[in-house]
Amino acid sequence: MIIKLDTTKCLSCGLCESLAPTVFTLKTGIVTLIPNQENLTPKEQEQARTAASSCPSEVISITE
Repeated sequence: MIIKLDTTKCLSCGLCESLAPTVFTLKTGIVTLIPNQENLTPKEQEQARTAASSCPSEVISITE
């Protein structure tokens, strides 16, 4: 799984962080990935997919 972010479209709504708190953070005010995304558990991968499909700005894209 490869997660990419288009931070230019980020509204900082926090939905991604609330759906996948161990994958995404908004500490900088804009969504960022928590390091080591290549080691995500199956649960974290599913949370990331949910966050991607729920993002109102379509900031998150995932390639399997």
